Amino acid sequence: MNRLLDRSSSVPLYSQIKEILIHEMRDIDKVSELVLTENTLMKRFQVSRAPIRQALKEMEDEGYVVRHRAKGTFPVRRLNVSLPPAMELGGISKYLAEQGLKSNSRIVGLERVEAPEEVTEALGLGKSAKMLHLKRVIFVKGTPLAWVSSYLYTPPDFFPEIEELERLGSVFGLIERKLGLKFTKGTQNIWASGANEEEAEALELSVGTPVLVAETTMYTDDGQPGGWRRAVHRAEDFKYSFGLGG
Repeated sequence: MNRLLDRSSSVPLYSQIKEILIHEMRDIDKVSELVLTENTLMKRFQVSRAPIRQALKEMEDEGYVVRHRAKGTFPVRRLNVSLPPAMELGGISKYLAEQGLKSNSRIVGLERVEAPEEVTEALGLGKSAKMLHLKRVIFVKGTPLAWVSSYLYTPPDFFPEIEELERLGSVFGLIERKLGLKFTKGTQNIWASGANEEEAEALELSVGTPVLVAETTMYTDDGQPGGWRRAVHRAEDFKYSFGLGG
C-alpha cells in the first residue's frame, strides 16, 4: 500500500517524499518497479515539481539514486549481503541460497594462460606457469554483487564448459569431482579500492566508485598451491563479518 503525505505535518513535503521512496527502495523485490520520473511523482503525490526535484536531489546526494542526463533517475539497489568468517572456498553461492538470496553466475572469460607475476609469486610457481583463468560476475536477484577473477593450477586437459560452470555456480566442486583436488586452505587480504574500468562495467558502477577487494591465495588439502582469486564487491551491498576473541 502506498504511503500518503501528511500535509498538516511540520515536516517539509520533499522530506516526506524522500522518506517514502527510500522506504520503498528497501524492498529489493520491488525496487525495479519504482518509477522515478518527475512527472509521475508529481501525479502520484499531487505536488508541484519543486519538492520532487528537492527529494530526488537529496536521494542522489546520499547515494540512493543515480541520475543520467536524457535517460532519467534510477534506484541504486542495495542487497546488504554479509559473509561469515568461516566459509568454505567457493561456497558463496551455497551460502547466499541458505539466506534466501537467489544467485547466479555469468562467465565473462575462460582461457588457459601464463599467470601474471603477482599470482606466480603468491603461489611459489615458476614465472611461465600456465593456469586456467576464469572470470565471472555473481548476481543476486538480477543485481551484480561481485566480479571474480580466478587463476587455478589444474592439468592442461582440464577445460570445463561455460554452460556447466554457470549451472553449478562454482568451479571448485567440479575440480573436486573430476580431478580429486579439494581446496581447503587459503590466506586472504581485504581492502577498499576504486573500481577500474573492467570492474566498473561488470558491476554497473562508475569508474573509481568505492569497492571492496578480497584477494585469496588457495591451497589444496595436502598444502599444495592451487589457485589465486581476486574478488571485487559492490561496497554498499557487501560486507565481511569477523569474530574476535582469545
